Amino acid sequence: MPDSPTSLYGAAKAAPFQGRVLRLFSLDWTLWALAPIALACAAIASPWLLAHSPELGLALQRGFSLVCHQNPDRSFFLFGGTVAVCARCLGIYLGAAAGILLRVWRKLAAQLLFAAVTLNLLDWLTELDGLHGNWMFSRLALGFVLGVAGAMMVAASLDTLTPARESLSRAPVAERRNTLGAISFAPE
Repeated sequence: MPDSPTSLYGAAKAAPFQGRVLRLFSLDWTLWALAPIALACAAIASPWLLAHSPELGLALQRGFSLVCHQNPDRSFFLFGGTVAVCARCLGIYLGAAAGILLRVWRKLAAQLLFAAVTLNLLDWLTELDGLHGNWMFSRLALGFVLGVAGAMMVAASLDTLTPARESLSRAPVAERRNTLGAISFAPE
């Protein structure tokens, strides 16, 4: 058996990759990405729901008020009312959906998260100092970057806690399906 893991050829081929997973920006489609997308859709739909189903719209507004200041000047205006979260929070939800799909090394994720937090802090300080005004799309973009970086950090941290993922990434492509139907694209 020349391709078995116990053969000389198989051992030499696998030796450089023993004990580590080489997955840089690999896609891992999971159902977890649906949670932040659902939150973003609920926040966007809240003005419409306030007009058509006030009880549900008010419940969404109240729920989102626990995590966002909901300042109308900092929220997008859609469907005749303001979205239930500010532009930065909406960007964070959308970015988290994208970031959950990306897998990077934990050290890189930590560096990206630090950079994203720094950019958001600089934006907040420069607006507080009066150097620029209320830039909605800048706030949305910076929130998106923060959401992507935060979700990548969470995903990278969870990947280091689950040894089953390491064995999946070394398995042949046909065997890489996890319980949610996700496929990890790792280099062979």
